Amino acid sequence: MGLPLSADISNEDPAVVKKGEQLLADAVKAVRDIGGSKLGGILYSAHTKYATQPTDRGRKNSIAAIAGIADIAKVVGVDLVLEIVNRFETNLLNTAAQGLDFIKATGSDHVALHLDTFHMNIEEANPAAAIRLAADKIGYFHIGESNRGYLGDGVINFDLIFDALLDIDYQRDITFESFSSAVVDEGLSIACAIWRDTWTDNQPLAEHAKSFIELKRAEAARRRKTNRKP
Repeated sequence: MGLPLSADISNEDPAVVKKGEQLLADAVKAVRDIGGSKLGGILYSAHTKYATQPTDRGRKNSIAAIAGIADIAKVVGVDLVLEIVNRFETNLLNTAAQGLDFIKATGSDHVALHLDTFHMNIEEANPAAAIRLAADKIGYFHIGESNRGYLGDGVINFDLIFDALLDIDYQRDITFESFSSAVVDEGLSIACAIWRDTWTDNQPLAEHAKSFIELKRAEAARRRKTNRKP
């Protein structure tokens, strides 16, 4: 999920922050009630293109709010994972390093990072190095192509991505994410700037993604075995 501006916990207005805290608390409980295990996304700010730099007060408000929500999530058994996204979708956390600093500031052991190759391709100088840096703080992982379409049709070097995931022994969820206005909610399509559709039928797209991810994981394992010293 992503927060609306009216409930942005990185706002300086306490009333707006309070609305965001309530929205997040309700979302955590909804995840619990449907039998889910994770709440992820842009939980620390609004999902929007900001016109200003984040303020120190706003960042502190967000840190305090996430720390409180993490306590609620821990009690009900829901993981809290903060998605690191590009500069056009938040002004607060754009890199894994920023996310790690944010988590440290919360003082909570129940907050993890949600990394996404689409966003990392924009913001990280070295996405594979960012994966290794975040390591066991990665609680959820999105595989997405640079053009939001079929995996392999963009410019992301997935060999390096899967080598890094293997290096940190990542065992949690790997989820394919793609967007088409033919399928995705209109509001989310607009927020993610899906102005052209790279696909319209989701079944072959999903089948291809599953095969692609399995192939890249297997190739990474073979490289590891081949490069291992006797």
